[in-house]
Formats: sequence, C-alpha cells, structure tokens
Amino acid sequence: MLDDNVDEIFLTRRIVRRCGFVNRFISEQNSEDLLSTLDELVKLGTSKDSFLILLDINMPRIDGFEVLKTIRNHPIYKNIPVFMLSASEDREDMKRSDNLGSNGYIVKPFSDDQFFNALKNIPQIKQKLLQ
Repeated sequence: MLDDNVDEIFLTRRIVRRCGFVNRFISEQNSEDLLSTLDELVKLGTSKDSFLILLDINMPRIDGFEVLKTIRNHPIYKNIPVFMLSASEDREDMKRSDNLGSNGYIVKPFSDDQFFNALKNIPQIKQKLLQ
C-alpha cells in the first residue's frame, strides 16, 4: 500500500486482513520508494504475481496518477493489479484512474464489504480467491 497517511494505512491493513486477502502487508508512505520496495521484495523471493498495489491518489511530490503511469510503463511490474484508494468522489479522478490502467477505485473511508466486493471483481484476484 502506498499512502502518506499512517491512519489510513492502519485501517486499510485491518480491513485487508479481515477480508483474508493477504498474508503479508507492506506499506510505503513515500511515492519515490515504491519501485525500490517492489524490487527488494522480488530479490527476497516474493513472486510479483502475488502483488496487489493499493495506491492513494493524493500524495505529496508524486501523486498516485503519476505512480500508476510509472507502474504501467515498467517492464516487470506493468501487469500487477493496482487498486486506487482515494477520498475523492470526483468522476474525473475515477475516469482518469481507469484510463491510466487501474484495476479498480474505491472512495475512502470504506467498509469491509465495499473493499471485498471491489477487489473480488479484479480478474487476477478473483482467480486467486478461487484457488
């Protein structure tokens, strides 16, 4: 998860775990560190196919849209599911997120059910849930 708000990270971590999506939850607060964190996880033997990125839009310095563009243009990480989390209900933000290749968008704050239902509709995640 990439979010500059530690409270959002804490709350989302709890929801993600309650929904049973992850065994391991890694968070970053600095946009510039995301790719190096992914690189480090891969070096440690974590399969990139197990990654799901939860990405806040409103980040200092480099916003979530720019981070999403970087991920989608990266030769190794371009196919990782990226789920946008934002306090913005702006339809333009949602449309831009979709146009840049996000796999979903949910407005914060959200309930366990909203989160679970949104994520289970991402094909890569649905397949993993059925395994």
